Amino acid sequence: MGRTIVRYGAALVLLVYGFAKINGSQFTILDSELDKPLGQVSGFWLTWYYFGFSKFYGNFLALAQIGGAVLLTFPRTTLLGACLLAPILANIILIDVFYGVDAGATVVAMILFSVMLGLISGHFKDLVDLFWTRQKATGPPSFTRISALQWAIRVTMIAAACALTYWVANYNNRDPSPLDGTWEVIRAEPGAVKVPQRIYFEYNRAYMCVFKFADDTYVTHHFQANADGRSLGIWEKWLSKGAQIFSGNYALDGAKLTLQGDLDGAGNIVLELERRRVR
Repeated sequence: MGRTIVRYGAALVLLVYGFAKINGSQFTILDSELDKPLGQVSGFWLTWYYFGFSKFYGNFLALAQIGGAVLLTFPRTTLLGACLLAPILANIILIDVFYGVDAGATVVAMILFSVMLGLISGHFKDLVDLFWTRQKATGPPSFTRISALQWAIRVTMIAAACALTYWVANYNNRDPSPLDGTWEVIRAEPGAVKVPQRIYFEYNRAYMCVFKFADDTYVTHHFQANADGRSLGIWEKWLSKGAQIFSGNYALDGAKLTLQGDLDGAGNIVLELERRRVR
């Protein structure tokens, strides 16, 4: 009787969470949060916006919770429901903990996860037998040499994947320059020239430069900065370059940056910028 009450209680809570997503009481975000720069958004609202961004994904997660809850109410399908819900709840707990989601919701998820583990534990020997004991090696009886080769392949795959992604992150995606960071334009001479309000020299995208204008439009460009000669070139399109829109020099003094050169064919212009911390 007690096991039945636990099953039905967990199912009821999961049904509430599932229908909350479908009916819009979860994964909805405030307009005031949408107005904030991304670097100022809390982990909670970042998670809420991320999961609510795709209506299909939110409903898929909801249906998984609802379907799993229904399975819990039938003795024959309890194990199937618990096996379906356990990884979902484990992921929810990790998100709640590391993204700072409401502590009460985290406790509920932990309780539900514990219930799923309890329901699964009664079939522990059967699961070990299914996923481990009854699995047979596919190689021939004398497999020492083949086994060694398989381990060599496994280790090589792991090392290759690690090395490739490290290279992509640190050499392909990055080519650090002295200008990397976010810069606020505080003065422009002559003032009649249209200049961006903010310039981003992206650290995590080699050669990418983004202009933000007063109307909140963002335009992506390609840049190259010469640290020795203090020369700076900016082109219309990232990587493919296209037409050059700025050619000149820069002077860097701590959090102050001065650009001087030809911007969009308007002749000589001087921009004074100040480094802006976005986090």
